[in-house]
Amino acid sequence: MRQTITKLYGTQAQASAAAEALKADGHRYVFLVPGAEPGAAEGTADPETVKAIMAAQIYKGDAEVYARHLAKGASLVTVHAMFGSAQRAITTLKSFDPLPDAIPKPPVPSRFVYSVHTPFSSTFELPLLTEKVAYPAETVSGIPSLTRRPVLFTGRIMPFLTEAAAPFSRMLSLPTLTKSATPFSSLFRLPLLTRRRESAA
Repeated sequence: MRQTITKLYGTQAQASAAAEALKADGHRYVFLVPGAEPGAAEGTADPETVKAIMAAQIYKGDAEVYARHLAKGASLVTVHAMFGSAQRAITTLKSFDPLPDAIPKPPVPSRFVYSVHTPFSSTFELPLLTEKVAYPAETVSGIPSLTRRPVLFTGRIMPFLTEAAAPFSRMLSLPTLTKSATPFSSLFRLPLLTRRRESAA
């Protein structure tokens, strides 16, 4: 993955120095397009200059904008920074006093507000599949929930998924293999880890 970074410089000397610094830092894909010679039609996008800029994998519309600046004497440096090296490239380019960006970056709108109740959707700015529903997975999939309680694990601390003696068999309408309340222990003749104490009437 590469990130394309382009900067304009007032003089060719600045642009050349920036390009050499990028190469010295290990960047392989560095392109320099010098500005127009004195006497050229100022402010006119020369077709050959546009082609030279597009050779650095710049879109034609952007290349035409840059070409008009090059017609005024500016020079252009483009680097395709590899993953993890973009910030170094930006720092290097800025250290040679570039001109203001000719193509300003559009602001990124944020239509979502982070919510701890929907962390995944908030982090990736994804729309919710459903809103204000107590059991969203049940609503989306059409499969009934095993429990109406807010936790999923059973035990002494957390409530059970269901109060039915054989929830899986009941859900799939299958006959139970045993009527014993402790089928695993009964099958392997193991002692129970715990016994429920019935409260006195």
